[in-house]
Amino acid sequence: MNYRKAKIILLLISMSMLLIQGCAGVNTFPTVARAGDTVSVMVGGTENARKETIAVTLTDADNVQWDIQSLGKVRSVFNLRADARAKGTHYSSYLESLSSWINGHEPVQTVLVVDIPVEIASGVASLNVNTGVDDDSSGIAHPYVINIEIIPGLGSGDNFLRKDFLAPNAAVDFSRLEPAPHAKVNFGADDGVVIGAASLTVDFDETIVNPYDINVYVPESAVRGLLNNPGAFGETQRMVYWRQDGQQLFVDIIAPQGIKKNFLKLYLMHPVDVVGSPNFNITNSVFYDVSGNEILLTPSLEYFQ
Repeated sequence: MNYRKAKIILLLISMSMLLIQGCAGVNTFPTVARAGDTVSVMVGGTENARKETIAVTLTDADNVQWDIQSLGKVRSVFNLRADARAKGTHYSSYLESLSSWINGHEPVQTVLVVDIPVEIASGVASLNVNTGVDDDSSGIAHPYVINIEIIPGLGSGDNFLRKDFLAPNAAVDFSRLEPAPHAKVNFGADDGVVIGAASLTVDFDETIVNPYDINVYVPESAVRGLLNNPGAFGETQRMVYWRQDGQQLFVDIIAPQGIKKNFLKLYLMHPVDVVGSPNFNITNSVFYDVSGNEILLTPSLEYFQ
């Protein structure tokens, strides 16, 4: 097995384990690089971190500080999700599986990709990262301090070349890993209210976004009961159906065993080439408990370009 393959495998294994546990890596891989190399590090689990706003400073062995963001060397910030069949996805402890949902998002591992300046001194360096968000589920205070040993020699930025039928040596397009524009629909924090069914009508500006380009993403929510009463997996089970008629989006939710509000989220997606805001707006919503009785609940919608 060559060095590059070993590096990729170790990186993916490390990311998968950390994302299952909802934490941040202290010694993320790689911890050794040359000046000019590209490195990937894990910076907790957050839905709101973006490459344009994340603060990254590299302090080298000569105590010189390099503002990686200002130098334009932040390549990407994106999220990874564990295999839905992974043992830890289903059988983590209650607190591990709950931590991300408390922070308002599904379990994810946030990855930062940066290029090391070619002028940096050899020796032990530290990467200080502040994601600048309030939804990080790692439980580690910002900034993250990640030690990297800069070894002698001059490296080069990695294009992460890939092969397919049309492009035998194409460089990775990191923007495809980053979030598309979307509206996030929240149903509120856990206050004991359990949703059995819901129906939403969402209006949008069809002159801005093609209705056929709108998609709905619903994250899984496999969280088992309470710490002292694990309960059943079915308590976070739900089915979501949606359709659009060219002018409005209709979303129907069924949760026969009931689902707590904080474990139910919807994302209304659209392509990046839209000019202006599609003005997603919830115009009508009806909610029921597991017995079919109507309950009062006001969902919120937040748009991210």
